[in-house]
Amino acid sequence: MGKFDLVCLECGREYSEIHLSCESGCNSLLRTRYHEKAFRPAPKKNIFKFGAWLPCQGEAETAIGPVVLPGEALARHLGIERLVCVFNGYWPEHGAGNTTGTFKDFEALPTILSLLERGKRRIVVASAGNTARAFAHAAQLVDDFTVYLVVPESMLGRVWLPGDVPRAGSVRVVGVAGSDDYSVAIRMADEISRRFAIDPEGGARNVARRDGMGTVMLEAVRVLGRFPDVYVQAVGSGTGAIAAYEAALRLLGDESFQGQHLPRLYLSQNAPFLPIYRAWKDEVSGTPVVWHGGESDGEELFASVLANRKPPYSIRGGVADTLAACGGAVLSVSNQEAAEAASLFSRCEGIDLDPPAAVAVASLIQALARGDVRREELVLLNLTGGGLERIRRDLGCRPLPPDLLLDESSLGSFASLL
Repeated sequence: MGKFDLVCLECGREYSEIHLSCESGCNSLLRTRYHEKAFRPAPKKNIFKFGAWLPCQGEAETAIGPVVLPGEALARHLGIERLVCVFNGYWPEHGAGNTTGTFKDFEALPTILSLLERGKRRIVVASAGNTARAFAHAAQLVDDFTVYLVVPESMLGRVWLPGDVPRAGSVRVVGVAGSDDYSVAIRMADEISRRFAIDPEGGARNVARRDGMGTVMLEAVRVLGRFPDVYVQAVGSGTGAIAAYEAALRLLGDESFQGQHLPRLYLSQNAPFLPIYRAWKDEVSGTPVVWHGGESDGEELFASVLANRKPPYSIRGGVADTLAACGGAVLSVSNQEAAEAASLFSRCEGIDLDPPAAVAVASLIQALARGDVRREELVLLNLTGGGLERIRRDLGCRPLPPDLLLDESSLGSFASLL
């Protein structure tokens, strides 16, 4: 690979090739250690400006990448002196070109490129919608690669390509029959991967996904010239928060940033689905962490894509370690708070937000009201998706209907897609 190694955070074992887990059986993430220590973004307008800190050698022609905006109208409304928004969706007037409307684009393309460079030609991906769109879109940017998307049947309507991108044979959609549970899709994708020898995308264990998402922090620091005091993001798995922390650690390896403090993390979940929030509350209270499954008690979530039942919380290098290193808090946001935040942002800034981004805005409002975030602090608000109304109007959305509907008893039928 040439430009990086992977290191197990538990035993220190090193790898010269990409692995999803340590071969010593450690309950730990692997972390990328890049040979280039200096932060030297290239003069490009996509995520490949940070190619020295992405685990792939090549790149693709694309407009995807994080865009830093001042968020001045929202800041005035909230009384914040220094607010910076990283908008990760579609807003062409501001150079935001994620035509799937989500920052999952930053994960998908490095993942596929890293697989291609190792001679791999297919991958299976479980998704509640956003990740599926991103991997479907990324598959159109490369040659001779197939993505198998496993999506709960109730969420298939979220799987589409922008209207200017033709559907190719590189995407196959598998609906999980009768399901509205993302965890079932994850389980089925894992079994498909094992049974049919197709590489899994790896979730939080995939360094290409984490380092791709880490470009949000890198772009913010490139523009600001310093770390923010506070980083705000809604989380399902929490992988984006881990990625932001790891990107900040890489920046600290450049002597230009030595002496700066890691930003405090304010992460949010959509109530009543709160496994990370509840586990964090257990931990800060000094009681043994009790894992909560995050049942929603029948209430539909405003941001249902955040409903991940098994986030990487206690694993070495996971969410708990990230919060311990950075400080901050996990906040619970109601459906009403999220809806009101979405409306507020649209009125202030003139663009619609993806539901998880609205949850993040609501959590910033909470943190300010509680006094956790001071109004003079430099706040980085990660808006993980938005501009879907513009995509529909400007480009159109081409649905990707399922090639198969399967349940766990009929997985053998997947062979017809090979």
